[in-house]
Amino acid sequence: MAKITFLPEGRVIEVDAGTTILVGATRQGIAITHDCTEGICGTDIARIVAGAGNLSEKTEAEDLTLETMDAGPDDRLCCMAKVMGDVTVELQEDEG
Repeated sequence: MAKITFLPEGRVIEVDAGTTILVGATRQGIAITHDCTEGICGTDIARIVAGAGNLSEKTEAEDLTLETMDAGPDDRLCCMAKVMGDVTVELQEDEG
């Protein structure tokens, strides 16, 4: 089992290795805005605060979407990043 810590709330959940951040969050009642689950929409960007090495490698599709969204080097798409070990992510605040 791997732990995902969600900031700014500080909530910690456990997921099976290989689970995406989005699926793990959804199963535990943590809402992450997303319009697709294929790494195309870019609505589920999160900043990786710690444990980036415990995530799956970025796919070409994820890289392209992050580049299109002007994301930072520590940003990942929650629907694409598979958790292999403990990680801390900062979710974007919903506006409105």
